Amino acid sequence: MEITDVKIYRMENSGNLKAYASVTFDNAYVVHGLRVMDGERGLWVSMPATRNKRGEFKDVFHPISREARDVLVSAVLDAYEESGR
Repeated sequence: MEITDVKIYRMENSGNLKAYASVTFDNAYVVHGLRVMDGERGLWVSMPATRNKRGEFKDVFHPISREARDVLVSAVLDAYEESGR
């Protein structure tokens, strides 16, 4: 599956939250709600999640391999950096 588009929605004055992202795969599927966060070790990407009845957050979308996660995170962070230029 190929990432065919990444849209970045930058946030101003939102603390550690720097942007939301939507990622399109194969021009056929889109995943909304990824978040670009600023942490102690730099920028990172949080997967879309929902809160369950116990108040815990559970990812509603996530890569199942390290390689797939790396491709997705790199695409989102590259698009975030590009959007700031």
